[in-house]
Amino acid sequence: MNRIIVISLSIIILIGIGCASKRYARKGEKFEKAGLYEMATDAYLQSLAKRKDNIDAIVGLKRAGQHVVDENCTTVVKSYQVDDLKKTVYVYIKTDSLRNRASQYGVELTISDVATQCFNDAKPKYIEKQYSEAKALLDEEKFAEAENLLSEIKKLQPDFGDVQELYKISKCEPLYRQAKQYMNDALYRKAYNNLHKIIHEFNSYKDAFELRNEALQNALITIKVNNFTSFYPNTSNITTMVQGAVVGKLNNLNNPFIKLLDANNSKQIIDEQRKSDMVGGNLEIGKLLTAKAILSGEVTVLQISEGNIYKTEKKGYLREETKTKDPKTGEVKVNVSYQKTIYYTYEQENKVSIAFKFQLTSTETGAVMVSDYFLSSKSDYIEYATFNGPGEKLVPGYWEKKDSKSSNDVVYDDITNVNKLHRLLNARRQITSINSLINDAVDELAMQAVKKINYYNPEK
Repeated sequence: MNRIIVISLSIIILIGIGCASKRYARKGEKFEKAGLYEMATDAYLQSLAKRKDNIDAIVGLKRAGQHVVDENCTTVVKSYQVDDLKKTVYVYIKTDSLRNRASQYGVELTISDVATQCFNDAKPKYIEKQYSEAKALLDEEKFAEAENLLSEIKKLQPDFGDVQELYKISKCEPLYRQAKQYMNDALYRKAYNNLHKIIHEFNSYKDAFELRNEALQNALITIKVNNFTSFYPNTSNITTMVQGAVVGKLNNLNNPFIKLLDANNSKQIIDEQRKSDMVGGNLEIGKLLTAKAILSGEVTVLQISEGNIYKTEKKGYLREETKTKDPKTGEVKVNVSYQKTIYYTYEQENKVSIAFKFQLTSTETGAVMVSDYFLSSKSDYIEYATFNGPGEKLVPGYWEKKDSKSSNDVVYDDITNVNKLHRLLNARRQITSINSLINDAVDELAMQAVKKINYYNPEK
């Protein structure tokens, strides 16, 4: 059965692709009749991208595409004759790209030898002209303008002269000079970011590697974590969970300017220091292991409510249908009867609220670097119904006595009330535990606190 479905879907997809190919081919024909040969060529290419063996598109591409190539060749020759080197080069490149795209579908488009000769003569002249201008711009320290020209040359001829080295200078020098100024202004994070861009793209430039290391050394905030406290007695386990979550998330930060110090990760810091290729040089271990900031925290609110399960007896009806056929008319009648019954509903709610305040204090000045207060409330509520019988026949209602009728008896056999009851019969019966809610609240608090620390930037 599954194989039949797969085959059917494949056929539908192939039919859809074929139809799309035909639509593009028809568009190409219309554009071509209107003399819009470039648009026609694009439409034929899109048609063949959908279906490579579309004969109408292949023939159309050969016809319209060659017309575009011929016009472009004329433009190349005329541009060369008036010494417009740039236009000569780029129109030819565009034409050659079209030829290559067409060849993917077996369509050969021909560029004239004259146009090719013009291009071959114009390209080195144009590159040399751009190169000379780029060097002049570098001499004038107009790095951005030089970078644009050198980038163009790299695309046209990557191995031309020392273009790669000049391009590196045009990119790196302004970043390097700015980084040096940042260092003088004690903006070490900004200096680090500039130098990191240089090293990331080019591996090395002047003494960027050593400067980046120096910038990191000065920008680094090493944090010692004091044991968190709690306003409430006998809550050391919650406090420990909050502290552990904060420490864990701080250790996992992808922030080069923050390092956490505690008894467990001092060895890790020393190991990381030895990986000079990753931190940008040999940081001084003594400075690394000296805390520049103290992190303290306190759990100020702790409310835990584990709810009891409330069971309620409900009165309802079993809906029974019987069908009878009229012997004379043959009409089938549906007779509905209701039998009184009972079912049960259950409710339970678990709630947790935890508040946490923290403070990051400078050991050098005593100033508060970061502080905040966060509250996290988590809860879960379940409500479901059980019935010892065929649930699909159960409908809600009310009755006074099971064995006798009353004017107060009522059946709610409408789609809204029946669907609501059936949802309760199929509802989730396992409530989220208090421990899980605590874990979620702690994780949220830690995430908010660490996010605040991570965003702290003394240079802003």
